[in-house]
Amino acid sequence: MFPQGHRRTLLLFGVLAVYIVLQSLWWAYLLVRKDQEMQALIEAFQLATDGGAGRADRTFRMVVGEGSVFLALLIAALVLTYRAIRRDLQLARAQRNFLLAVTHELRTPIAGAKLNMQTLQRHDLEAGLRDQLAARAVADLDRLAALTDKVLLAARAEETDLPLEMGMMDLVAGVRHAVDQARSTILAGHQVTLEAPPSLTVKAEALALRSVVDNLLENAGKYTPPGSRVLVAVRRKGEGAVLEVADEGPGVPESEKERIFQRLHRGGDEAVRATQGTGLGLYIARRLMRRMGGTLTVRNAPQGGAIFAASFPTAS
Repeated sequence: MFPQGHRRTLLLFGVLAVYIVLQSLWWAYLLVRKDQEMQALIEAFQLATDGGAGRADRTFRMVVGEGSVFLALLIAALVLTYRAIRRDLQLARAQRNFLLAVTHELRTPIAGAKLNMQTLQRHDLEAGLRDQLAARAVADLDRLAALTDKVLLAARAEETDLPLEMGMMDLVAGVRHAVDQARSTILAGHQVTLEAPPSLTVKAEALALRSVVDNLLENAGKYTPPGSRVLVAVRRKGEGAVLEVADEGPGVPESEKERIFQRLHRGGDEAVRATQGTGLGLYIARRLMRRMGGTLTVRNAPQGGAIFAASFPTAS
């Protein structure tokens, strides 16, 4: 649903659209009625010959035809205007949700780092506790840097004229490294399984590939309950390769299977959302996969949960 202000805008547009259509219909009715009155006058004064009657009939058809074309163009313009307004309102809501999400995710690591640094200023801390607080502060700053990198990467993904430094890379090694790190961070508490051959080389860009893998793992960690299983699989598919991340979450509704890859899209209202995020992860992942010549899709597993598949066109 749209916020109250946006609903008022759509309501006002609807009222104006109905008024314009009704006014156009009334105008057409008056023209037709006036034409009928003039035809009746011609017949009353016996000025209408067979040709005159034909001209009156042609005039009637002309008025109805031109009026119908005008009404059709008017309705088409109203439909296009309505779609543009609705698209702008959806973008405004997405931007609002993005700002709320980024504000929340920025405040959390900043507040954590500040608290840890303030605690470190105390002189009566044990050495072990001091090291633990310092590690937490570094982790908070790493989280802050990761969020900044994600926003910058979203802008980079849109710059199609900025070439990626493509090369042959071991997909299995990159995925295994990302999974090992995720087991202690975003996927901590989950049962993570990696199924992959010893090696599988694909054509990709190092930073882009790592971003795709990290975003898919992060998505699985956010939308699945603790203790659930996450299966990461790498395998050959035809002449190429595919990376699949399967989870035991709620799955993706059919109506959302394309929208979740849109920039800033996050279902619901950010003000009342429990799951953290910015609405950039899946958007970045798909954009980067396309720029590397691959695809990123999602489907629901028969037993429940979602399966995200990143496909690479060539592999060796």
